[in-house]
Amino acid sequence: MVYGSASAQQLEDWLDSGIAAHRTGDLERALDTYRRVLAVSPEHGPALNLAGTALLQAGRAAEAVAYLERAARRARNDANVLGNLGHAYLELKRHADAAATFRKASRIAPDAAQFGVGAAIALALDHKLAEAQALLARLCARHPREPLVWLNFGNVLRDQHRFEQAIGAYRSALELDPGMLDARIGIAGALHALRRFDEAESEYRACVAAAPDEPAAHHALVTFYIDRGRYADAERACGEIRRVAPNHFESHLLTGTALAHQRRLLDAVEHYARCAALAPAEPQAACVYGGGLMQIGLTGEGLRWLARAEALDHDSVACQRVIAGALLSEGCFHDAWQAHTYRSGAQALRASHRAWQPGEPLPRDLAGAHVCVLPEQGPGDELFFLRYASGLIARGARVSVRCSPKLVSLLERVLPELVAVQPPEAEFTGADVRILCGDLPLALVDAPQAPLELPRDVAESSRRDFAYHVGVFWPAPAPSLRIDPLAQRVAHVGTALAALGPPPYIGLTWRAGVAPEEQTGYSVLYKAIPHELIGRAVRDLPGTLLALQRKPAPGEIDALAAACGRAVHDFTAFNDDLESMLALLSVIDDYVGVSNTNVHLSAAAGRTARVLVPAPPEWRWMRRRRHSPWFPGFPIYRQSLQGDWAQALAELRQDLARGQA
Repeated sequence: MVYGSASAQQLEDWLDSGIAAHRTGDLERALDTYRRVLAVSPEHGPALNLAGTALLQAGRAAEAVAYLERAARRARNDANVLGNLGHAYLELKRHADAAATFRKASRIAPDAAQFGVGAAIALALDHKLAEAQALLARLCARHPREPLVWLNFGNVLRDQHRFEQAIGAYRSALELDPGMLDARIGIAGALHALRRFDEAESEYRACVAAAPDEPAAHHALVTFYIDRGRYADAERACGEIRRVAPNHFESHLLTGTALAHQRRLLDAVEHYARCAALAPAEPQAACVYGGGLMQIGLTGEGLRWLARAEALDHDSVACQRVIAGALLSEGCFHDAWQAHTYRSGAQALRASHRAWQPGEPLPRDLAGAHVCVLPEQGPGDELFFLRYASGLIARGARVSVRCSPKLVSLLERVLPELVAVQPPEAEFTGADVRILCGDLPLALVDAPQAPLELPRDVAESSRRDFAYHVGVFWPAPAPSLRIDPLAQRVAHVGTALAALGPPPYIGLTWRAGVAPEEQTGYSVLYKAIPHELIGRAVRDLPGTLLALQRKPAPGEIDALAAACGRAVHDFTAFNDDLESMLALLSVIDDYVGVSNTNVHLSAAAGRTARVLVPAPPEWRWMRRRRHSPWFPGFPIYRQSLQGDWAQALAELRQDLARGQA
């Protein structure tokens, strides 16, 4: 809009009017007034700067940069204008430009610490932590009374896992500004990372006490509870977040997370929906909502939200992980394996082991090539993914596996061309290709041949809305490795069982993975069912019961026996000798438990197991089916979407009584 000519005084009056609106938070009115000035005087420096600042505050950083760059050209020596431009570059993730701009502002105004801090933040976000630390160390020396400098020094030390030093920096910030909540949260987080959990919880609670109306304080305490596996505590603390910030999307995201960890998926999705409604432009909100919808069986709608999340942030690792799990759980294997490369811990392992960087499949002809397969989580995962090792051998590769010591004898006899190795490193470093076992399906992928028969709404919505090239296809999964148990071990366990009591012999487990409160580093899948529930399900059934649980807690087997109403014989030590466990699984009549290494061994022995699958299911057990294509013939008993096992265990008891699959 053209306003015609105006006097200098009139321009100043307009500018003052815009600033007044700006101060009250009326950004649209302020912008309209600044543009009115610029329509008359296009290179009016203060108006350009103020318009850019208002746009930046409105979340329109790309538009802001255009104004602020013009303002910076007009006022080359104005540190504040350069500071605003630096912040706009940060919002656009133009970290190198932000660092350079903040450095220039700092040279112009060396006594203003915030510009040097801005440069350090930009360097840290650009993964240049050593440079950021050096810069902040200089700023601490130059501005020892500036708490913001010490706070960010602590943040950079924390990001380098130098937690003790970070605590010292945070304490220096607090001495200068006792009310600095970020420094208090920083101390709590560093103690948490050091696994000094009691001290960390005390500090988190102190944060809440010091700032009861600040969402960030409650947020930090909730994330601590979730990390420690204290999900009911997290749910209660989420109520405080919603009290102080009822319309902040993170309050509902964390509530949904706490509920989902308690297997109350329907309740969780209600909060994820609220989260997505409150923050329609937040990729994390769209991602958790899409993943939640998939978990409760609303596949088409879930895929649409995941497509939205990916469009908002295509580089989001968290989003790619949710996409992988969602597609794998629906059988869209061909489309899922690329996203599966983002699984927890895989990228760090590839970097530390210089492993193959997945992308394109390996060549069809690998004649003479040495391929070394690297483990990831544990023996069960290794057994699962090594079903694809025969594909490498079929292409002519010499294959070695750096596997768990427990698996060496098993693998050496089932794949004679495969060499299971531990160090020396020469066997590993001399390989032509180093590949994580979880990347094998992608490396060996072929064009799918047959369409997957999914419900019409799933297939159509997938084709129409999802950003991936979902067909939808179901390439047949590679069959499990087949490993015959050693005859001598079979005879030994047969004799041992006969001495205990009559058949049928039923093996029981109730937990797998690492409990959340014991995990370090990336998250490891954890599955559990109260052992007393299993005990009630098998109570009064004929036969002899065997505890096959790895590392049972003190008293657990006795408690299980009490729930069963009779003795449960302890075979838990067999988990340390997989040859004996394989032999045992090959001769017992039934096996009941959550998915673990023994389930993979049962498949390798040509036997089946009855698998208790918590909600949401891990992708290998699919979303709704009674059987998984990865484990043909294995009956699945699913926890309800609200965490109830009653129906699943009633079906289990009935099937056991009938001896049916």
